[in-house]
Amino acid sequence: MAEHLTRLELDEWLSGLDTTGHAERHVAACPACGMIAERMRQARASSLEQPRAKAVLARLEEKRAHSAKPRWSWAVPLVAALAAGLALIVYVPRGAEDGVRLKGTVALRLLSEQGAPVMDARPGEHVTLAVGTGPYRNVLVLAVDEAGTVDALWPPEGQTSGTVEPGAEVKLSPPLEVTPGSVALHAFFADAPLDVAQARDALTSRVAESRAKGQGALDVATPGDVGKAQARTLLRVLP
Repeated sequence: MAEHLTRLELDEWLSGLDTTGHAERHVAACPACGMIAERMRQARASSLEQPRAKAVLARLEEKRAHSAKPRWSWAVPLVAALAAGLALIVYVPRGAEDGVRLKGTVALRLLSEQGAPVMDARPGEHVTLAVGTGPYRNVLVLAVDEAGTVDALWPPEGQTSGTVEPGAEVKLSPPLEVTPGSVALHAFFADAPLDVAQARDALTSRVAESRAKGQGALDVATPGDVGKAQARTLLRVLP
């Protein structure tokens, strides 16, 4: 197996800028790069729901639509590349190949009992939530199941978010036992405590809106108006 792709190469591939097919073949054959690419894809989907991203992309699309005689063919790739850049502003996933986090970013992932990143699991297995806290001390994690039900996942009890140490990846305890049915996990970060009920209501409302449009509950983007920063990941539960 050739050496792993860089995040820039993965970002170009996700943006549709890799015309050689090299990145696609590598991701298909390399589980490590495939896992990082999936986290980047999830981060982009969440970030593009943010008001700033929508406003910028709308302006670009409007300018392109009003151009009577376009002279260049890079308008669409430019939008895709900018979208990728906007995604990275909100969430920069931590890659297994370098172990480096940028200051000020947040992240959410699941770890196995051996400490390996988990995206697929079976009922009965145990996983641990891990968050990249960035500069924030208060963290709240909610879960959305396939039926659209929203539950508080961490902290396991209480009416407000839990407290963590800022600036590093933190493993949240206790470990979780996987139950049947895939779930989307949404993490919210803030300087001050977050109200669990308010966050749950905001996410429940977003789920209802998305399902009314025919979208699945697991595809809902994390509400950007809860907390100072957000991250999202998906746990696929196998039969």
